[in-house]
Amino acid sequence: MNLTRLLALLLLLAGCQTTPKDNRGQLHGMYKLLIIENLDSAGVWQEEKWAKDGTGYIIYDGLGHMAVEITPKDYSQFKWINEEATINVDTLRAKVDSMSTPDIKNAVVEFASNYVYMGNYTINDSAGTVTHHLLSGTVPSIWGTDKERKFSFSGDTITLKVKNVNRRLKWIRQQ
Repeated sequence: MNLTRLLALLLLLAGCQTTPKDNRGQLHGMYKLLIIENLDSAGVWQEEKWAKDGTGYIIYDGLGHMAVEITPKDYSQFKWINEEATINVDTLRAKVDSMSTPDIKNAVVEFASNYVYMGNYTINDSAGTVTHHLLSGTVPSIWGTDKERKFSFSGDTITLKVKNVNRRLKWIRQQ
């Protein structure tokens, strides 16, 4: 075998060596919520009622930042206040002061049903997990915490399984 063929063979073999799998590129993108399911006592996945017919999105930017929002059905129909009023304290207080107690209760329930958080993420390819490192969100008690999710892909669908809870969320990649 001449030297040229030997070098070509060595280069070919070097290119075939396996490298650790990195799902960062595959995870990168925006996904729309398909379903949230809980595992019941019989071992059957059942759709979570809170999110049934709701909407949600999760985004992984490929640089280590992520965000998620999940809202229940008809959340977008709750239009009791506009954007400007939410950032103007005087307008917001005037609106709340004019509301009846049942209306205030309904507003609190509606706003609390909007689940949002954002932060950074890291991937552990060997464990098949993604960890969300929460910076902020609608539930202040989870700020600064980590949420680990087991993940798997099936075509354009990613399934995130919540660690230590029998819950999984299925998301469809958006183009």
